[in-house]
Amino acid sequence: MALYSEFIDRTLRAENLLVKLTPSEPLDRGLARSIRDADDAAVAGEAAITSAPHFALVRGGLLYAVDDLAPAHAIFQEASGDLGAYWHGMMHRREGDFDNARYWFRRAGEQPFFAKLHGAAAAVSADMARQSNWDPYLFTGQCEQVRFGAEELLGEMRGLQRAEFDAIFDYCWRRSVAAT
Repeated sequence: MALYSEFIDRTLRAENLLVKLTPSEPLDRGLARSIRDADDAAVAGEAAITSAPHFALVRGGLLYAVDDLAPAHAIFQEASGDLGAYWHGMMHRREGDFDNARYWFRRAGEQPFFAKLHGAAAAVSADMARQSNWDPYLFTGQCEQVRFGAEELLGEMRGLQRAEFDAIFDYCWRRSVAAT
């Protein structure tokens, strides 16, 4: 069953998607190029785009998912509002710039998708389950620990990274297109 468009669903089925916490190069250069080069209609498929700013975040999210961080960062940097700030924080965390990530999460504040994300995160992480809501600061701190040697957290952090991506990506998609 299609969740998004054929283009997006195919992209999100890529092997090893969101496996690296701090990637240094795109997962697949050809796939990243296809995301950058596709026009909005190809990315949206049958869906009608109703919010260009949210749809830009969808494209940025796809680039983020395939580890093509530089063009994704440019999209998030140009986005205005709290949602763009949250993506920007996610981007800095993946770049290993943890303090800057925290700055952007403070600017973003609590997001409407946090409750849904918290439920998914609680299924992956006992630490997240003990929180009253999704905590991007806790997640960022744990990613920082992995970066500096806490390999035992890697599997859990990968699961949280995917849960966070799925929640924000779905939220942006639903705000960028007409309900189908």
